[in-house]
Amino acid sequence: MVGLALALPPTTSVTVKQATPQTASLPHMSGGMSAMSSGTMASASLVTQKLTIRHTQKGCHVWSDGKTTGPMMRLHLKRGQKLSILDMAVDAHQMMEFAGPMHLRMGGPMMTNRSMTLAFSKKGVYRLGTKTVEMPGGGMDIKTVGPDNQLRLVVIVA
Repeated sequence: MVGLALALPPTTSVTVKQATPQTASLPHMSGGMSAMSSGTMASASLVTQKLTIRHTQKGCHVWSDGKTTGPMMRLHLKRGQKLSILDMAVDAHQMMEFAGPMHLRMGGPMMTNRSMTLAFSKKGVYRLGTKTVEMPGGGMDIKTVGPDNQLRLVVIVA
């Protein structure tokens, strides 16, 4: 099998678009951490769904799918489909799985401009979220309004 490495340029704008079928079947993660879950590979006909963790003034960070933003997101995927998550917030985020029909390997924290891809090979409801991680050397001290959002994600795989 041939691997494909994708380099994401450091930008502050958020672009969310669907991957082509050729790249949908190839796992990728910038930063060198593996986030592929165990199980079968997705077929090339399934398009990778994309989400971005975005910085906001109120609540610090939200999910964005290009159309909708908010601290809670619900996605419907097909069995074998993948989800790519890009961290465009100023904080590092650790993905966590609270419940689901199978264990997903999340890897380490995502830094700004880094992404991870998760594959959902079993049907069911997955309850995911993030935890803000303090990184050595600190981060940017950016003022926000109100308490930080607790990002939660429900993925329904049929």
